[in-house]
Parts: sequence; C-alpha cells; structure tokens
Amino acid sequence: MLCVKRFEFVLIVLFGLLDLDHGKQFTAPIKRCRMDDEACLAQQGELFFKSFKHGIPELGVPSVDPLDLGTLTIESGEQSASLQFKLVLTNAKLYNLGSATSVKSLKGFTKDPKKNLKLTLVIFAPELEVHAQYDVNGKVLILPIVSKGDVVIKLKKMTGKSRIIAEPQKRDDGKTYLNIIDYKTVSKMEGGHFNMSNLFNDNVELRESTLKVLNDEWEALAADIQPRINEACDRVLKNALQRFWNDIPYDEFFEN
Repeated sequence: MLCVKRFEFVLIVLFGLLDLDHGKQFTAPIKRCRMDDEACLAQQGELFFKSFKHGIPELGVPSVDPLDLGTLTIESGEQSASLQFKLVLTNAKLYNLGSATSVKSLKGFTKDPKKNLKLTLVIFAPELEVHAQYDVNGKVLILPIVSKGDVVIKLKKMTGKSRIIAEPQKRDDGKTYLNIIDYKTVSKMEGGHFNMSNLFNDNVELRESTLKVLNDEWEALAADIQPRINEACDRVLKNALQRFWNDIPYDEFFEN
C-alpha cells in the first residue's frame, strides 16, 4: 500500500513538472525559430493570426476574427468640405483579420534584452470588413443626414505596420519576460466601400446618391476612419499578444 502511495506521489510530481514545462512553450502549432530566421518568424506570426483567430480561452487570448472594436466615434470634415458629419459605430466588429492576413515581416528581437525591444510587424490583408450599428448626424454636400441603421465598411488591400514596444522584466523565478508597453499601427488601404441600411428611411434615390458620394470620397473619409479602427485593433492585439507571451520566458522564444 505504501508503494502504491509513493508511486501515485511520483506521478503527481512528474505530471506537475510536465505541466510546468508545457506552460513555458508556445501553444501549438506555433514553434520556436532561430532569432535570425526572419522567414520563420513571419510564418509563426501568420500562424498566430490564422490558428488562434477565435482566441485561446485557456490563456485568456481574445478572438481576432471577428475582432471586437467596441464603439468608434468618427468626426468627418477636416479632409473634405462636402462631408461634415459625426458617425458613431456601436458593437463594431472587424472580420477576416484572422483568416485573410499574411505577415510580411516580424523584426526587432535581440539575444539578451537589456533595454526595451522595438519590434516591427508588417501585415497585409486583401479585404477586411467592419460590421456595426451606426448613428450619423451631419450633412453630405448640402443634404442634411440624420439616420440610424446597420453599416458594412469594406477595407480593400490593407497594409499595416505596427510598432510594438516590449519591456523586459525579471520575475521571482529569475527569468526575463516581455511586458508590452506600447502597440501602435499605421495602415494604408487601396480602397473602401460603405453600405448603410435605413439611410433616409430607405428612400432608394437619396440612399444610393448619398452612398455614391461617400464611396467616391473614400480617400478623404479614410483619413478619419482608419486611425479609429487602428486604435481599437491595437488595444485588442496588444492584449492578445501579451496574454500569449505572459508565461513564456524570453529565453524560451527561440531555438539555440
């Protein structure tokens, strides 16, 4: 009986150590790369978006597809005199970031971080969509516009460049972990398209003519819309990446 108890104790300790070791590894299918293997690093970044697009509940990593943007408030008018309105998007969600994103590069890691790491992530997505409920008040050309309804905004051929500042922190176990202190993205899109329900109580002629103006003026609108979308994405992606890295010592990031 004593031997059985000892055997059970050994198993508990063994599996406890295995769990502890597993907690220091990247979640499959992400694998470690050599620090100088830029192609491998970009591939693992892309795998993160695609494999964990619905999040990792056990690690608290949120979904990135759809990505919850929350509420966005967009003041338009600085870029175009013909568009003067306040647009509030609620329950906004970004679709296709996980499934469509390709990672072009992920750089900035160093062997023995003594100072903050300055990482650069470059991604490309052929088409993203924002779905939300909208509330708009203002004018388009000389026409007053006050409406509420559903909106879909298509964002075409988006290239995003993110600057990620990560602070190395020593913990009680003597190992160094990364704490993300800043995550900022600038993006460029080749085009966009609005589709809004219930404009002018769905008066077809007014609705179509207003949407045509909005879509023709996309470049001006993008200057107001893109920063708000980027800020919301950055909040979620910073949280997702931090939770993914939380329990992994920096010296476990790379192959020797």
